Amino acid sequence: MTLSCDTESHLLRKRPQALRIDMDRLSRFFRDRYPAATAAAVAADLGVSLRTVEAWLGSSPREPKATQIIKAIWIYGPDFLAVLLPEPPQWLSEAAREEERRKTLHAIKEMERRLAR
Repeated sequence: MTLSCDTESHLLRKRPQALRIDMDRLSRFFRDRYPAATAAAVAADLGVSLRTVEAWLGSSPREPKATQIIKAIWIYGPDFLAVLLPEPPQWLSEAAREEERRKTLHAIKEMERRLAR
């Protein structure tokens, strides 16, 4: 295993498969969130190029850099972090459910507001 300390990233080469991102799950997460214009929407969210996101979603996907993953966790929350782990710990699963509950309640309140007009 070699560790490269560039200014931009830390790369672990020949790391165990368990440490790799499941790019199919990552792609499904983004496509479920943005069924249309997925790459463009994710690129806008994360402030990365369209080409970069297309590389993540392509047929031979390239893994995001650590800084991009951290930004995605910040933006998308526990749901995204759970996607990165093969078996999320219970606390993360609970946090993801709570976030989903919060979003659902917000959507209900927004619908009620629109219907009250």
